[in-house]
Amino acid sequence: MTPDDRSGGILGRISALPAEPTVAPSSVDVLLVGAEAEVRRTVAGLLRRAAHTVVEAESAAAAAEAVRLGCAPRLLLVDLEATSPAERTALSALGRDPACGGARVAVLSRAGNEELPGLHPAGRVLKPVDAAELVEMVRRLCDTLGG
Repeated sequence: MTPDDRSGGILGRISALPAEPTVAPSSVDVLLVGAEAEVRRTVAGLLRRAAHTVVEAESAAAAAEAVRLGCAPRLLLVDLEATSPAERTALSALGRDPACGGARVAVLSRAGNEELPGLHPAGRVLKPVDAAELVEMVRRLCDTLGG
């Protein structure tokens, strides 16, 4: 590589990638809570490709911290897999917390693993998750059917 290559010669000028745009906390569609990082990343990626803003949290405590810092989601999407009874109780409390902005609640679960004490989820998707079903539910619960 010659000095000309680095300064805009043969290869042209190579610039740094632009920073990802930041999303104002109040515009978050989904606060996704789940203990399994791989499932969380997959679901978040799917929803982002469907034009939803997503904040990921690995626990009820992390989700509560996101809300405390200003995250006001339209939907609290909870993956019930690998959650303890104490974690489910904390998630239920988060769903009722006024700081959560009255977000609707939906769950991802396996059959027979759908209980979330104290909350009546507005939506459920059973695992294995059907991508089209999940996106449709999130659009409906976030009132973004046209988006």
